Amino acid sequence: MADLAARLTPCNRGTRIPSPHLTCVTEPLMRCPAYPEVREGSRLALIGCALVAASLAVPGIAQADGPGQVALGAGMTMMPGYEGSRDYKARPFPIVNAQSGRFFAHTGDGFYDSTGDGVGLNLVQTQNLTMGIGANIMWGYDQNDVPHGVGGLPDALGANAFVSTRLSDYVLRLSATRAVTHQDRGVLVNARLSYPYAATHSLTLTPSVATSWANQKYMNSYFGVSADVAGNSGLSAYTPSSGIKDVSLRVAAKYAVTDRLSLTGSVGTSRIVGDAADSPLVQQKTQMRSSIGGSYAF
Repeated sequence: MADLAARLTPCNRGTRIPSPHLTCVTEPLMRCPAYPEVREGSRLALIGCALVAASLAVPGIAQADGPGQVALGAGMTMMPGYEGSRDYKARPFPIVNAQSGRFFAHTGDGFYDSTGDGVGLNLVQTQNLTMGIGANIMWGYDQNDVPHGVGGLPDALGANAFVSTRLSDYVLRLSATRAVTHQDRGVLVNARLSYPYAATHSLTLTPSVATSWANQKYMNSYFGVSADVAGNSGLSAYTPSSGIKDVSLRVAAKYAVTDRLSLTGSVGTSRIVGDAADSPLVQQKTQMRSSIGGSYAF
């Protein structure tokens, strides 16, 4: 597998990105919580992210010379308070991209959508195919962000499996995440088709389209309204079924200021569909997300 420097080295205009898993603009991966109201489970996840990133940054563990093996940074994202909220909030997020052999620790653009690789292992890694397993976070929401009487939803640790393959100049990525803690959180499956393109020597653009499917446990956790919650909140009781929950469009950009310093940004829109869209919790079906950040490669 190509060195992680391929993520960070500027590409020539029109360059075909050589690997489905190592694009010039990194797909959103594990999101380590970095905002003040972090819950206990998220604190443990954040500590785990920091330990992995630190271990990969130690000379002798990182298997590469020069810049590009480990990139660290931070950013800010603007996003809905929860899926379906009409209110938006700003959240800071860390950027960690590290690789040591088949092991990786990756964060992305801070979209907090629970579909990333996280910390894990590439079981298969060739120029056109990558398959792996990992651990990531299935994000919940704070009780202050939802209607009164609904209550918060704690973050859960998720175990995921993914496959990424190149189709001509496109990259198709499929992932499935199952909750390990809070197992009532269920399963989320995501499919994303991306087109990484080097617009200039320093700028890489990656437009993508995606859709997510969730089982009934997941749908009930995020979009269901129990009888008790209905009584406390005044919302109608609702039990959604499994199915497609959203479709989305996204454009990510990465600008290489130097061979070590990079700026990143993303903007995207998603549409909640199916049973999820009919939930009384959903105030706005079409939602926007955006982020900006910077990282430095060591």
